[in-house]
Amino acid sequence: MPEDRPMQTVLKISVVVTVVCIFVVVTYTTTISVQWHSTTRASSITGRIVEVVEASSKTVISERSPLNYANFVQALTVRADADGYIILVMTDEAFMDMAINFYEVSLRAHQIDNFLFVGLGRNACIMFRNMSIPCFYFAADPSAGTATDFGGRDFNRKMSVRNGMIIQALAANFTVIHSDADVVFIRNPVQHLKVNRNQR
Repeated sequence: MPEDRPMQTVLKISVVVTVVCIFVVVTYTTTISVQWHSTTRASSITGRIVEVVEASSKTVISERSPLNYANFVQALTVRADADGYIILVMTDEAFMDMAINFYEVSLRAHQIDNFLFVGLGRNACIMFRNMSIPCFYFAADPSAGTATDFGGRDFNRKMSVRNGMIIQALAANFTVIHSDADVVFIRNPVQHLKVNRNQR
């Protein structure tokens, strides 16, 4: 019937407009989501989001941070505090996001200065050095670029290197506070862990 044609036309136009609007909303939401995930990383413990761009634009809080060290003992000497206490955090390329978050939330946030990231694999230290964060390249590892399963062969090999790192630091007469990167410091723990030099 002739009078139904305008109604059908209006209905068709309404359907087309609705479909276009839905398409635009879905496309916009997806784009924003992808951009957000590609530029930010979240701390699963604190919920605080640390942008990698933000972390890379900041320098370490101390001037005691030359980025190239002749050897491990020199790196420890430069980074340890006056009492010989040093926080060591071993990381590899696979856990860089977590390590950067630990730096921002636990170390930098509490003005903790006596720390050193220890790279398992060269790429980890290259990335840290590009952000002016102190790192010493300790050892190579064939799985430095991939996450490893707890208890597996690759995981155990990495833990063996970590043990060697700690033993070398202790043998050089430093007091080691070892930390994984998947924890958070509520405040600076060093003063609470120090003991009288005569008791050491």
